[in-house]
Amino acid sequence: MSNAAKLQQYWEKSYESTATPFDSDLPDEWIASLEKDHKIKGDILDAGCGPGRTSLYLAGLGYNVLGVDISNNAIERAKGKAAEQGNAAQFQQANIFELTGYDDRFDTVVDIGCFHSLYDDKDRAAYATSLHRACRSGAVIYLRAFSTNNQKDENWTEHSPDLREDQIRVPFSANGWTVKDLEEREIDLWISDEMTLQVHCWFGEIRRS
Repeated sequence: MSNAAKLQQYWEKSYESTATPFDSDLPDEWIASLEKDHKIKGDILDAGCGPGRTSLYLAGLGYNVLGVDISNNAIERAKGKAAEQGNAAQFQQANIFELTGYDDRFDTVVDIGCFHSLYDDKDRAAYATSLHRACRSGAVIYLRAFSTNNQKDENWTEHSPDLREDQIRVPFSANGWTVKDLEEREIDLWISDEMTLQVHCWFGEIRRS
């Protein structure tokens, strides 16, 4: 089974029930802060959008947003929420590191947990290349990914891995991007109303060369 197939299998199962992760009507605080600081611009790609939390928030503010996720279940949930709200966000099921049909389309990419879900260096390089093709010159990726400083517990899975700094810098720097800023912070990560994890995360600003 390919890495993409394994990822899809995992996330389809995660999103098959009504109690799905990362499903909130409130925006992520980091995304809201970026928007308030006028860092979200142009056409937006929400990479690994899940049930549409970030896409719906930004589209509700008037941005042109496409949310992409490998899980059909997540995408169907996001489309349902958009229809209920009369929200203009668009959603597509796709393998993000083989994204086609969107050359030179996006100005901003938001990635909350998609990149750190990839299995290996090959997939991370393919992801960086795919986004380079899909983005316009000067586009920016705002990336949040788990750090190696996290302590594993029963809530940690193979799809919430930890990344070293070089595992972020190398694939982007080698595939047409410049890592302008990358810092580690400890945050309280909201998963659901029943679960919040204290985690160390990388926060990155990565610009298309």
